[in-house]
Formats: sequence, structure tokens, C-alpha cells
Amino acid sequence: MSSLLLKNAGQIITAKDTGKPLSGNGQASLSVTNDASILVKNGIISEIGGSPISADMVIDCRDKVVFPGLIDAHTHIIYAGSRYEEFYQKIDGRSYLEILEAGNGIMRTVRETEAAPQERLFAESLRRVESAIKRGTTSMEIKTGYSSSAAGEAKMIAVMDAIAATHRISVVKTLLPLHAVSMGSDEKSHLAYVMENVLPALLEKVDFVDSFCDSGAFSPKSTETFFAAAGNKGKRLHSDEISNIGCLSLARRFRLKSADHLLKTDDEGIDLLRDCGAVANFLPITAFSLGEKYPDVRKFIGKGIPVTISTDSSPLTRNQDMIFALYLALRFYHLRIEEAFTAVTINAAYSLGIGERTGTIEKGKSADLVMADVSDYREIPYEYATNPVRTVINRGNIVSNRE
Repeated sequence: MSSLLLKNAGQIITAKDTGKPLSGNGQASLSVTNDASILVKNGIISEIGGSPISADMVIDCRDKVVFPGLIDAHTHIIYAGSRYEEFYQKIDGRSYLEILEAGNGIMRTVRETEAAPQERLFAESLRRVESAIKRGTTSMEIKTGYSSSAAGEAKMIAVMDAIAATHRISVVKTLLPLHAVSMGSDEKSHLAYVMENVLPALLEKVDFVDSFCDSGAFSPKSTETFFAAAGNKGKRLHSDEISNIGCLSLARRFRLKSADHLLKTDDEGIDLLRDCGAVANFLPITAFSLGEKYPDVRKFIGKGIPVTISTDSSPLTRNQDMIFALYLALRFYHLRIEEAFTAVTINAAYSLGIGERTGTIEKGKSADLVMADVSDYREIPYEYATNPVRTVINRGNIVSNRE
């Protein structure tokens, strides 16, 4: 359709695009417009305010809330198989590293993903993506990393491309070959394989590179070598999830786009993030799944660091519900709801390099919109268990609609 009218929304909520992620007090600057409509033409927001006379399709949003499509800036959603046994091992007291050292954890997913034909990997992953769409996600970052070869990484990128080709969700692609030591007998040989085989073949097929820099994964030295070889490609970083081994010392040199997890980040690390301009991306569902203490996110906001919230959807956290992530962020990070909505919309958009296109409801932006069956936006995380999302629109197309 060439035009779509969302008519008479009870509330339209959005941050304002200032050309960069919002931080400090600005992260809470959410605007609310009552009893207004949104006209979409050719996938772009054309008008906000009064009710235009006609459109090819009209959706009545009376007593509903319309907000920007949610942006999940950290997922490992492409994989095969299951690790349900790990859930019970954790209950029995086994740690993440103990499970990994026994050849399970990430390594089990590597084996199962490597063995899966591309068609099966696409089908399993798309089911999870569809679940995310139904819960309001319109853009998603997806990482590689469950492979033991350049061919395995290429297969995961091909699945990303196939998901993007459905035109149901916007995809940002991240190359994460430093995820688990699987491309060699040890960290050194793995890194050498990546430098000689993975980067030359795949760097230009992705939007970002990433490294899991942590205990049981890759050192700051290996990460530095990898990032240097990636040149000007945007850089993301898994850091301080299991322990703090000094990975954020790389933040300034490589001008990180985001640093993620940050469960064990100290004051020095916070200052390094602030100085380099990175977004701090927190993954509350991961802390929930691991039974870890939640980080003091208010300290990051107080230092003027833009904050984002993501799901970390993976075999460890088999959950792609951004509204549940919002709930946890409010409950355990003590974010204000306005800060949290900014975190999962415009801040997440800028962390992925798509802020000029999406993340707010403004004229000229892509019509990535969600309508929730609530009368006040503050009800949305409160209703996380019942999924308040009614309609999801991506680039002007209705991709989910629940009667």
C-alpha cells in the first residue's frame, strides 16, 4: 500500500532525534502526544497531528498507545539446537565456566550449528525472529560466532541475509569470530585462523565486528589484534560479563560503538566508556538467566553515558522479548520508564548506525511503529507477561497484527 493512517491514537510516545544518542537527563526526555494521528506514505512518516481525510488503509488507534519500533541491539538469535540441560546444571550449582570447560555451553551450540544445513538454520532462527516481531521489535542486530570455520561464519551471514530478505524486520549484521575458541586448538591458533581466513573473506559482508573479551573467551591482546585488522569497520565489544580482565582499556583507541554486558565494570571502565563516546548496552535477561547481580546502571547514566537495553537472545537466554527486557530494566536497573524507552529506541538505533532512519516518530523517518493495546505507555512493561502489542509496522508494512 502507498499510504497508511494510524488514526486517533490515545498516546503517541517518542524521544526526539538530536543526531546522537541521548544521555544524562536527556535520556528521560520522552514526549507524549494525545489524541493524534500518523500518516505514512511509501513507508515514510509523512504527517503527525490532525487526522488526514483518507489513506489506502486506516487503523483505528483510539485508546491505544503508539511508539517507535523496538530495536534489539544485541542478539545471537541464529543457531541450531538446544541447551536445556544447561538450565538444570546451573540450578545444580555449575558455573558458566565449568559448563564451558566440559565442552558444553557455547561449544555445544557451535557443534550443532555447524552440523545444521542452512535451510534448517534459517527455519529455526526465523521462528525466533517472528516471536520478537510479535513483541514489537522492528530492527535487530544479529551476530555470527557459533562456528568453527570461515565457511560456518559465512553460513550464518547467509541466514542473516535471508532473514533480511523477508522484509519483516531490519537486520544489522555483526561478525563475531572471537566468541569461543573453536577455530583452533587454543586462543593463539584461533586468532591466526580468523586473521588469515575469516576477516579477508567476510569483513565486507557485515556492518560491525565484535569480540567476546572475557575470562574463558578472548584476551584484550587478541581483541586488540583483531580490531586493528578490522580497520575502520565499526566495533562492538562483549566486556566484563564473567569478570573484568581490562577489556575496556581498548575503548578509546578503537572508538567503540558499544560495550555490552558490563556486569563487572568498575569506575575506571565507566570513565573509559564516557571518554570514548561508546553506548553502554545492558542485557538484563542475561543477568536474570545467570542469576548474576544486576549492574548499577544509574552510575553510567549519572556519568553521561548513553544507555541501551537489549535481549541477548541466544541458547543461554532463549528469550527475544524486548518488553520483558524493559520490565527487568525498570525493576532491577531502577531506570525511569522514559529512560528505558529511549534505551530501546533512538539510543539503540544510533548504536547500530541507523539513527537517521529509525528510532523516533518524526516526519521523514521510516514508519517503524508499534501499537499497544493499553491506554497509557506506563502500562506496557507492567503488562509484559500478556504481550500488550497489537500491531507492528516495519517500513510502512504491517508485519504483525493481533485481533
